[in-house]
Amino acid sequence: MWADNETDQDLLGFSIHAQLLKSIITDPSMLPVTVGLFGDWGGGKSSILKILQRDLLADENFAVIYFNSWVFEGYDDAKSAILTTLLNELREHRKLKHIIGDEAKDLLRRVSWMKLLKYGASAGLAYLTANPLPLLMAEGSLPTDQLIKQDKAGEEISAPTLKIDDLLKKSQESIESIRSFRADFQKLINKTELKALVILIDDLDRCSPERLIQNLEAIKLFLNVDHTAFIVATDRRIVENAIRIRYAELFTGEKGATSGDALVTDYLEKLIQVPYTLPKLAPHEVRSYLCMLFLKKYLPESKFLEVLQKYLRFLIRERYASFQIGDEIKSLEDGPTSTAVIDSMRLVDACSDAITDGLKGNPRQIKRFLNAFWLRKELARVANIPNLKDHILIKLMVLEYMSSDRFDDLYQWHRSSADGTAQPLCELENAESVEAIPEKYTKWGLPRLWKWLNTEPRLANEDLRDYFWVARSAISDTLTGVRLMTQAMRTCAEELLSKVETERHNGVAMFASLLEDEQEGVLGIVKRHAMQDFKDDAALRSMLDLAANGHLNGAETFSKCVDRIGAAKLSPGFGITLRAFRVEMENRASVLVGQVRDTLSKTDTPVGRALQNKTKRK
Repeated sequence: MWADNETDQDLLGFSIHAQLLKSIITDPSMLPVTVGLFGDWGGGKSSILKILQRDLLADENFAVIYFNSWVFEGYDDAKSAILTTLLNELREHRKLKHIIGDEAKDLLRRVSWMKLLKYGASAGLAYLTANPLPLLMAEGSLPTDQLIKQDKAGEEISAPTLKIDDLLKKSQESIESIRSFRADFQKLINKTELKALVILIDDLDRCSPERLIQNLEAIKLFLNVDHTAFIVATDRRIVENAIRIRYAELFTGEKGATSGDALVTDYLEKLIQVPYTLPKLAPHEVRSYLCMLFLKKYLPESKFLEVLQKYLRFLIRERYASFQIGDEIKSLEDGPTSTAVIDSMRLVDACSDAITDGLKGNPRQIKRFLNAFWLRKELARVANIPNLKDHILIKLMVLEYMSSDRFDDLYQWHRSSADGTAQPLCELENAESVEAIPEKYTKWGLPRLWKWLNTEPRLANEDLRDYFWVARSAISDTLTGVRLMTQAMRTCAEELLSKVETERHNGVAMFASLLEDEQEGVLGIVKRHAMQDFKDDAALRSMLDLAANGHLNGAETFSKCVDRIGAAKLSPGFGITLRAFRVEMENRASVLVGQVRDTLSKTDTPVGRALQNKTKRK
């Protein structure tokens, strides 16, 4: 088994990304700077931060602080949480505590009343970033207990309720408070004589939209001073979605803007100056990563560290080839370790292409996939099933991961045969292209599935009974853990299932930004919700919204749900909603919904009668 933890031990060759980020934040001409390290869930962002932290700690000219946003999700005020945490870290920093202890302590006292900026900072942020969003979102009045100003003695006094007309007059005071804190924080940084204070912010995309925005605004408002660098590791899609939610009225209300996407982009650019998107692993990189995982598992630590150093030197010379294990295996004495290493390298050679295509080069999912594979192998051993072939088991698991529906097709085909083979695979595997797949197997007509079909080994003539026995017995405990919900998937699913129409629309917008396998995972959740609670039609409404926006997979899921739920269990209210759905012939997804609607309208059910009313009025 392999632990699912971030590490500064570079098995991915990601030191190159850490070096790039280091070159940015150690360049005086670039400071102050906020870098966005963007990447998918499990893509290696946290490991890059750990590598960068390790490298910077070795340089006396830099101080580095690691801040996990998720730890402070429960705090009432995210801005004060990040300010307090960073100042406390500076007070206790081994290099700095004897230099800036008093200054840090003084700033900590002031954080308590900085909560006054919860409202005033909207004007301050608009002023400092030249961005209108926070100011436009100011409500008609500001509650008395939320606006506090500081007198000369530093005591907190309440201010009268302010109307929106007074906001611009009073916001200058908030701006001056921000400037005062920034100026004193700048003096603190200057006193350290550091070339840069580097703050690494992780797990921002696990925070609620409100907290996420507060953390970014805190950086921009209070901490973005000379000789500072922030690296924010997050999923860009989550940040953009948080901006849409935080300023939803600008996109959908009476204050609606003409271009919501442009406003989101503009706001993000004001907060993050340097975006860097972490690339997915290429096939040869996946192969090298698999090799390193197996070697770490089986080799003695000292031997593995030798191989790791050789691997890192190899990456400096060669970026476009897989790391080859040769002399290391030959030097091993015959025995269990040698056998395990040799067998694992053969497995990598046989299966790396299928794993690369199926898991999209995601390091965390690769590691979880290997854990699931190992558990199934152990189940087969305990159950005395000796003849499972690893490359067949892995290929089936890749399909199970990519598409549970197509995996079920394969399961049903093998069950209907006398010898455990899935004969329809013959036609599918012999198709020369996606377009050549027979019409009766149209749901297999996706490029990634066709690529899976043509990956060795071919399965049409294989007895799959033992493989499916292992899969069906272990599926709830193993492979479901491979595709843990990414934060982007979780957020999208929650919004699609919301009873609030604007949130469902946000969910549809976010759905379009997801990868194909992520979309399938989200649709799986939405489908289960629709099947479990017939009275709550939010899931079905979201599928209609997805279909209206051209998502054929949303329409197909809708059709499947309606078929399984049955017309008799659908409400007349949903019939009225479905009646208003607009079919556009150029939109295949909407055409499919129209076909489902026509079928339902012919039934003698509450939903059928609701649909028939439309026909009668016509």
